[in-house]
Amino acid sequence: MPDVETSTPVQSTQRVMICPHCECPAIQEVKGVVVVPKDDPEDHDSPDFEYTLLRCTDCREASLQVRELWFFASLNEVTKFAYPAQRQLSLDVPTELRREFEEARTCFEAKAYTAAVVMVRRTLEGIGVDNEITERPLARQIERMKSEGLIDQSIAEWADSLRVLGNQGAHYTGRQVSREDANDAIDFAEALLDHIYVYKKRFEEFKKRNVAKSTPPITT
Repeated sequence: MPDVETSTPVQSTQRVMICPHCECPAIQEVKGVVVVPKDDPEDHDSPDFEYTLLRCTDCREASLQVRELWFFASLNEVTKFAYPAQRQLSLDVPTELRREFEEARTCFEAKAYTAAVVMVRRTLEGIGVDNEITERPLARQIERMKSEGLIDQSIAEWADSLRVLGNQGAHYTGRQVSREDANDAIDFAEALLDHIYVYKKRFEEFKKRNVAKSTPPITT
């Protein structure tokens, strides 16, 4: 069990952000901070976690914010709400992609729906780059991901729909991106990240375990 470092903030400490309860820009009073270190202090590939208890000065609801603290200062820290409950991306998803996705979600929470779908499109591009698929335009990148078995036909259709929506956000068309479309884009992007970095990996591990179980022991 790792040690837990705690600190009591000054009573007047405040943060300004979109409240996850009333969804309005508001001052959040900091009521307490706890830092939970990783199990191995020498493991620089994993973050510590800082939990901050906040209370909105408008709706008076409490929330819990969590921030990743990385050893290397050059890494941007991912900040999100642990309460009210919001499904979090697995740490199996590369940090850079989680950062892009969290920025999309931050834009959505700020009601910047066009910016949200643009960040989703950047996340799609990042998935290709992370898997050494760098063709341009993005449509060819998605087709290559499908041909190499990274995604199947139905998920390729999701990805292409996100690409089209991202193009609508990135280029002036005179049309606004709706809240519903932005929300769907974020949900589909989350499912895509889970499919590639979480479920495929777990399935491969599952198959390896079953092969090992079915292999008869070597006797001498």
